[in-house]
Amino acid sequence: MEKRTYQTAGRLALVAYLKKERSNAPKSAAEIFEGLCRENGAAARSSVYRMLAALCAEGAVRKFREGAGSNGYVYQYVGEEDCSGHLHLQCTSCGKVEHLACRCSADISRHLMATHHFAVDSGASVLYGTCAACGKAGRNG
Repeated sequence: MEKRTYQTAGRLALVAYLKKERSNAPKSAAEIFEGLCRENGAAARSSVYRMLAALCAEGAVRKFREGAGSNGYVYQYVGEEDCSGHLHLQCTSCGKVEHLACRCSADISRHLMATHHFAVDSGASVLYGTCAACGKAGRNG
């Protein structure tokens, strides 16, 4: 039996907030909760955290490590976009995540398999470094 997803007012508000913030750096669950409260009034923290987990399970939201070596996580709305076929780039200075949706993701994955016998989980793979804007501003992680 297929599990039904209910479109509650809280879920709709959370998705709208995540869509609006999509082009910014991914946010922690606490930052999402605080931003949602600022924009929509009071929300139940536990409900926001549960909805984030459900959206991740559905594939509408991606969960990334906060940075290389970090134990914390950040979230970014991806909607209908399929993240499984490409790598991601995360700036260690500003935190922004970009989708490396060009052919080089597949080239890198093929090379790693052919040469190193290593299968990459592209949708969960993040390369850390400095984005062009932060590099230009002299912020290198």
